[in-house]
Amino acid sequence: MIKACIINASFFLFKILYKYMAKLMGLGTLSNATFKRKFRWLFSINGIIGDSVNALLPNKGARPTLSFKSQSFEHLNETISFPVKPEWKPINIVLYDTKCKMNPIWTNWIQPFYNPKVGNYDYSIDAKYKKEATLIMLDGCGNTIESWTFENAYPEEINFDDLDMSSNDILNISLSLKYDRAYFND
Repeated sequence: MIKACIINASFFLFKILYKYMAKLMGLGTLSNATFKRKFRWLFSINGIIGDSVNALLPNKGARPTLSFKSQSFEHLNETISFPVKPEWKPINIVLYDTKCKMNPIWTNWIQPFYNPKVGNYDYSIDAKYKKEATLIMLDGCGNTIESWTFENAYPEEINFDDLDMSSNDILNISLSLKYDRAYFND
């Protein structure tokens, strides 16, 4: 009985301190808050990144960035601006460079339209080059709490990483992905 009272008292004290400390830190009451964490996410592009055994696994990623171009209008004694054109900024994805049967970025994405070995470049196959990408944010139990879709994503720049005999670091592949638009999935 005494042990149960001590446990209840200590739990009650913890609750009071938790609420007090949260308010001191300017967080308010945190009873229903779920903080999104930078390490709980999945990024995938079908057959290339993170969705199958032969796909490359992401190491670092980003959520989309949106900016608006503005148009200025002159009035008698002032200038006002309106947002007129949204622009999605490229995102940077860093992938672990693992040994696969074939490098999926090269074999499944680049080579169908650009093959330097035979000297062809076919920009007309837009449908195969641009792919849909998905970013999913997870909570601590693995449930989806946020989901983004990147339409018509393609690599604007690919960096296959530097080599260094004095380092035993893991090789990465860095991609700068350009996309037409991104949207938040409800």
